[in-house]
Amino acid sequence: MRRLIFILMFLSGCQAITPNASEPISALPNRLVTFWETTTGTLEAETSQPFQFVAQGGDAIRATASGDVPFGLTLQAEDGSVIAQSENLLDATLPAGGIYTVLVRATAAGDYRFTLAYTDRPNPADATATPVPTEVVTPSATPPYYARLGTFIETIAGGQSRVGRFDAPEVQHVYTFNGRAGQYIGVVMETVSGTVDPVLHLYAPDASEVASDDNSGDNRAALLRNIRLPEDGLYSLQAWGRGFAGEYRIALTNSTDPQLVTPVFAPTGTATAVVEEVLLPTIVPAIAGELLVNHVPVLGAVERRGDFDRYPIAVTQGQSITIGVRPDGNFRAKVELFDPDGLLIAAATPVESAAGGDALIPAILAGQTGTYVVFVTGEGDSVGGYTIAYGVGYAHLETRRGLTTADQLYSGSIARRGMGESWSLDLNQNDVISVAATVNSGAVDPVLAIIAPDGSLVATDDNTGGSRDAQIVSARAPVGGRYHISVSSANATGEGTYTLVWRIISRPPTPTPLPGMVLLLAYDDSVSANAYGYYSFYAQAGTPVEVLVKAVPGSSLDAVAALLAPDGSVIAEGDDEDANINPRFTATIPADGTYRVRVNGYLTSGAFTLTVNALYPQ
Repeated sequence: MRRLIFILMFLSGCQAITPNASEPISALPNRLVTFWETTTGTLEAETSQPFQFVAQGGDAIRATASGDVPFGLTLQAEDGSVIAQSENLLDATLPAGGIYTVLVRATAAGDYRFTLAYTDRPNPADATATPVPTEVVTPSATPPYYARLGTFIETIAGGQSRVGRFDAPEVQHVYTFNGRAGQYIGVVMETVSGTVDPVLHLYAPDASEVASDDNSGDNRAALLRNIRLPEDGLYSLQAWGRGFAGEYRIALTNSTDPQLVTPVFAPTGTATAVVEEVLLPTIVPAIAGELLVNHVPVLGAVERRGDFDRYPIAVTQGQSITIGVRPDGNFRAKVELFDPDGLLIAAATPVESAAGGDALIPAILAGQTGTYVVFVTGEGDSVGGYTIAYGVGYAHLETRRGLTTADQLYSGSIARRGMGESWSLDLNQNDVISVAATVNSGAVDPVLAIIAPDGSLVATDDNTGGSRDAQIVSARAPVGGRYHISVSSANATGEGTYTLVWRIISRPPTPTPLPGMVLLLAYDDSVSANAYGYYSFYAQAGTPVEVLVKAVPGSSLDAVAALLAPDGSVIAEGDDEDANINPRFTATIPADGTYRVRVNGYLTSGAFTLTVNALYPQ
């Protein structure tokens, strides 16, 4: 269901069309609804509330509205034509796939409960979970016929760039260009200002998806590179900011030959170039009652006065946890933490927290193992949106600062209380390293932690470097792979800047060199239980590729992945490789074309990162 919500996010800007001139009325802004969802609200007399949803031809649906007063229901097609009308309960069979609107109308003021359901299939919430996933639409696998639903901006030519701006989370922008069969094109979409997290989709003239990307470029940029166009015609580029506001730049290049790309080789005894990673975690809408994941922020909203949101957290005795809520606008957020016995053990507001506008509960030591519960409310019956996250340790959110090399100095900054930063490094098994973080300015008290590729703690330190400086004198890598150095401030107090450096103390003999890599596809996403996610990329015949899906630390996801050919057949698949539950496998691309990676969780759900790399032997 979360996948369908993402697809619908960009639709809410479309205004509903009343069925005829005799309709009451002032229409409220559109609200998005998914099947099996119940939504509540209040209508004034002679007003209507439009609800929009996506469905397929032949779907048998039921819309119901209940409350203290009668409510009229009108079902409209995408062009505004009326399909059916009724009072309080409406059944219909949909004629075609597309966007539909249900208008809930009130002749007298009153509260309502609106529910959208299928009548030709059971509610999945009432069924026993099964390991066989049900195929659903995901934001990264947007069906081609929805590409036209973005806001058309303009036509762009090779060698040109444009700056656009997202002012609302539901907006997707569409650019078009004329392409020729056999031509190679490249597209980059990067953040200019604000918190835009670029995502790109490329569609052929026949509306089929050619390629997509989230994070293959530097600094969260979306990058499509060396895409060989399959036919002459008008192509569409769909640009999305993942619901974040701000400016972006999109640029198109074209050529008769593919762009030369230098592979990135794994580090050996010498330093390699710095390659930036995702700078900020992907923020997704919260799901009521679902556990918060360590350092993974979610969006929430208190929409009615006196309401509250509830978030459980699984905590182990002896852990320190930090919780932060960042409210939007004039929302006066209050956060409260209850232990497994239901006792209130901490509370905070932005004013009390002095954390740059966050409501912060810092470094609470868990006295018992169990499920703790966080409540978010609005002081003075205020309402509004917010972002919430928790972390084990002294930071509830971490900014990822990129790939580092030995013996290089890196400048870091803890911008406000309860924040942290994460630096990555590639190590061979049994490498021995040292790490130091020294204070530059402010009241920051650095705490270091080395995190292994599987998320386990390798080593940690607070003040071994003297005064407030942290130093891990010696730590051995238990396995080869990508490690992270986490930097936070002790007890989630203090802000300021610091310098980070790590050094190799000893290194074992280097095994057979790993192949070089060129990133073809990178995504941060999450998958629901019993659901598939699809991610498209373009590759050329004979290219060896590596597919890797990694569960985000703290996620319960047991991922399964498959590489699909253009005709949908399975080329290769993976489940549990590298002595863990993350799928990693290789395959050789048989022909030029668009390929997809299919990801699902085996009886599990959660957040993950996906990368597809082209391999180049040394």
